[in-house]
Amino acid sequence: MPEPRVHARLTRAGHLLAVLGLALALVGGGTVPDAQAAPTPKPAPPANDVRPPGAADGLNLSRLKGVENPLLHPLLLPVADLRQELYRGLLAKGQKAAAEDAFANYRNGAVEFIDPTLVDFKTWEEMRNDTAEPNLDGQFWRFSLVRLDSVAAFLDPKAVARIRKESGPQLIAMSTLNVLSGERDGGTTQEKSIHSEVLLDQLRTAHKIPDAARLYAASERQQCERGCSHLHPRSLRTGFGWLYGLSTRAMELRAQRFAQIDASDATPRQRTKLKKQVDERLEEDRSLLNARTKQQLGHALDQVKTLADSDRDKTVSALVGMFHTDATRRCPPSSSVGRSLGRGLPGVAAPVMALRAAAPCGEAEEEDRVRPGATATGLGQALAGPALNPGGIDFTSMELRYLADPGDGSGLQYAFEAGRDPWRGDARTSTGLSAATLSSDAFFVWLSLRPQDFWVNLNPDEPDRIVDRDLGTTDAGRVLLQADLLMKKTVGRLIHPDTGAGKDLWNRIKGQCLSFRTWIVPAPASVHQQGDKLYILDAPLDVKMETQYLKSRGVTAGQSCPRRSKADEEHNERVYRDLVLSKLKKAINTDRDYADLRRVYLARVAAEWYRNLSRTRETTYGSLIDRGDADAWRTKTSWKPTDTFDAFVRSYTKGEFKVTRRATRDNAEYVTTYTYGGVDLTRVPMRNAPSAEFAAQVERSLRASDTPGTGRTAWLGAPTPRQAAGLGEPAGGLSNSALALRLLPTLLVPVAGLLWWRRRRLNGAGASPLRRAVASAPRSPLWSRTRRSR
Repeated sequence: MPEPRVHARLTRAGHLLAVLGLALALVGGGTVPDAQAAPTPKPAPPANDVRPPGAADGLNLSRLKGVENPLLHPLLLPVADLRQELYRGLLAKGQKAAAEDAFANYRNGAVEFIDPTLVDFKTWEEMRNDTAEPNLDGQFWRFSLVRLDSVAAFLDPKAVARIRKESGPQLIAMSTLNVLSGERDGGTTQEKSIHSEVLLDQLRTAHKIPDAARLYAASERQQCERGCSHLHPRSLRTGFGWLYGLSTRAMELRAQRFAQIDASDATPRQRTKLKKQVDERLEEDRSLLNARTKQQLGHALDQVKTLADSDRDKTVSALVGMFHTDATRRCPPSSSVGRSLGRGLPGVAAPVMALRAAAPCGEAEEEDRVRPGATATGLGQALAGPALNPGGIDFTSMELRYLADPGDGSGLQYAFEAGRDPWRGDARTSTGLSAATLSSDAFFVWLSLRPQDFWVNLNPDEPDRIVDRDLGTTDAGRVLLQADLLMKKTVGRLIHPDTGAGKDLWNRIKGQCLSFRTWIVPAPASVHQQGDKLYILDAPLDVKMETQYLKSRGVTAGQSCPRRSKADEEHNERVYRDLVLSKLKKAINTDRDYADLRRVYLARVAAEWYRNLSRTRETTYGSLIDRGDADAWRTKTSWKPTDTFDAFVRSYTKGEFKVTRRATRDNAEYVTTYTYGGVDLTRVPMRNAPSAEFAAQVERSLRASDTPGTGRTAWLGAPTPRQAAGLGEPAGGLSNSALALRLLPTLLVPVAGLLWWRRRRLNGAGASPLRRAVASAPRSPLWSRTRRSR
């Protein structure tokens, strides 16, 4: 609600004619023409697509329901990102005081969203490379990509449909801040500034962006009547954070009042004086409104800055913790140590107690020392670096390709590879951070839990055996279960009779029923191992099927599968493999929907290598292996395994599709009652491959993002936190914990043979429950087709 004084001024402005009509009579003794006898002339309507005088009419974001801070609305987020980028850039230059002014309310930010279908790739590349040096008083702008879905509701629906069809899920956003040449305070006049909207116009001209490509224009302050509004055609949709300047209604009243004054019998001198009074009153109201808007903008910018600092701290903390964990420092109760390591065997508790005394918990944290180097890495620059234009990095495609353990105790070296797709990629920092964190957490989960527990099982008859209990508390387990359900839905789409493959499938199968069990399993991974370094060249996933008849689950006879001959079964399996399985395998290895599955599997490959490495040498996290505790990597979402299982049951019982076909002689009804299978990552086959090119790329990516060859991919890596901070090896040689780790083999030699013997027995008895389920699973129809006569 406006403050009382401001509200009163605005009310007076709304009744300007009546107030100044009295003033006219008092000053000149003349009269105002009677409204009935002589109607007040109105301004001529604007010609063509030109806006009428006044601030640009548009969507007032501050009045939208549920919008607490307009600067965080999707239409203004590119401007908030621009301010954050300027802030980070000035901080990187050591200009802390100037950096604070990146969020000052004397600057206004504006953004325009551009139709990518009307901008060719070469022009986009030029725009992407057109960056501004972070500075407080000069021009600063940014070209970026934003998700179409985030702003689609505010755009022309026809344009949205065309962009989705021809280009993809992205829009181009160009954002700027105004430039002030005067003093940086509330008294700076408009005449000394270059409006942000003017700078946007200059950028459009410089890059030859056609007017037809302009989809939406938004500004923190309303596009004012002094040099801004006229830059926006009437047909261009506009929005703003807060009211600013004189509205079109105020300018219309001004024109009407001037016309009345000109039609009066006042002298020329009196007319000039009266018009001046009108403008003074309007300017007074304008100043009050603008002051209030600047105050509101200042409060909103304070919130944005707080969020920027918080996000930066979270990003830095996440980068410091990437492929690094303090989980090895936790001290279990003394009574449980012997049981956890020696399974209660004689002679184990005493040496372990000695180790605890030598390496007590609570060693000094080094995070504060390594934090400054967190962003001085390839991945750090892409996620939190100053003045960075991501350049089309598609963080949804980011996958782990390199891991090394140099042994400084602060973490591991790593490098990711990501595609660069300007139109279909996702360059949001949150997406990149989520992808990297998922890979890191999954790596430690695969180390800590036992490989025989790396399975999930969506079987409607086994609700109590969905996933291993500990794995089901992690994001790795969530990803496996969701991928299993997604696989079943993908199969449903592929066999739908309205698709080419589905129609061909149903025409070629023999009998009235298909029944297949499908698993996602690892294919041989191509890796190169060099000492404490692992290069992952390729790690595809495979899809395996096992045809089997499933006994009835109590459904009606028309829905059950009649028995078929061995020849029919083999024929149907060949048809299914040719038409469906190959497409399913391609989807799992390439589609964006399965990106998280590929990420956790690459982490599984790295963890398997690290397990083998830890058998031959001391490693930083060797003590985590098979500890059976995933508490440090619990999912931060509200997801539970039963959520995915319940969704599966709904799909299983209702089916993914039900299609009725009417032929010339009979009715053909196709009904799917779904399928169930699983994901089994209990074993990871590997094969060595040369990687000289990988080594060079990895080395370059540790300190800065690297774009090799054609530029279609980017490498984003990082050394260990200590290396990034330039700290070198820990002072004083080995830490107590590292020394304890070196002593551990010697202290446990008396029981090593017995532990090895016990493990062999456990491995033999602990075969994958998923495999055991294959032989014992109840039989029920997966897909059925019933023909009915008229």
